[in-house]
Amino acid sequence: MKVLAIIGSPKKKGNSYNATREVEERMKQLGNVEFEYLFLKDVDLKMCSGCFNCVKKGEELCPIKDNRTEIENKIFESDGIILASPVYCENVSGLMKNFIDRFSFVFHRPRFFDQKLMVLATSAGGGLKETLDYLKKLQIWGFGTPVELSVATPPWPHSDALQEKNRKNINKVAEKFYQKLQEGRPSPNFMQYMHFRFLKETSKLGYLPADLEFYKDKDVYFYDTKISPLKKIFAPVIMKFAFFMMRDMEPKN
Repeated sequence: MKVLAIIGSPKKKGNSYNATREVEERMKQLGNVEFEYLFLKDVDLKMCSGCFNCVKKGEELCPIKDNRTEIENKIFESDGIILASPVYCENVSGLMKNFIDRFSFVFHRPRFFDQKLMVLATSAGGGLKETLDYLKKLQIWGFGTPVELSVATPPWPHSDALQEKNRKNINKVAEKFYQKLQEGRPSPNFMQYMHFRFLKETSKLGYLPADLEFYKDKDVYFYDTKISPLKKIFAPVIMKFAFFMMRDMEPKN
């Protein structure tokens, strides 16, 4: 199994990297796992310009020429992805935020269904929950429900109790992630199914040609799977309510 660890810290061997290395060590004790580290500070990933081409017309029409496609290929080649970020001002680092922005089209057209996700945040103080909550949103890129790990790293010598607490937490989450890598594609939960239904319906409006092309041959879900009858019954009802609430945002005739 191969794990790609994407490190969002501007420090190459900071707390986020060190915590990820501890995850690696524990997972390698459990079985044959290969780790690759991608440091966002070292890759050619320019700032998103906000042109919206990737969402509307297709990511191949992004005017920025850098290593985004190569990074996407690395994700596809991996079984597991770890997104590791320090907490900066109650959220992810700027490097991690730009990485997410550059893949914004995946929120519309999910594709990483064969990869499992771990989200990892380190903080000298607060903001761990807020940062993990933001990173967990990336489950809709296709990863499904992620494994999450928070590590407290105050800027003073760590007590024995804190070191032991972090060690146990890291080992527990590493074991959970290792087990998750053994799983196949899951059946979508209700929110994931609703995400699909909403995007498919809005694609029919025709204002996002790339979405229209992407969803035209997807009837059940992003991939072949069984959807429970209850989800099929309640989804249209909630969709009608959602579109009613969005009526002021509908395009003018």
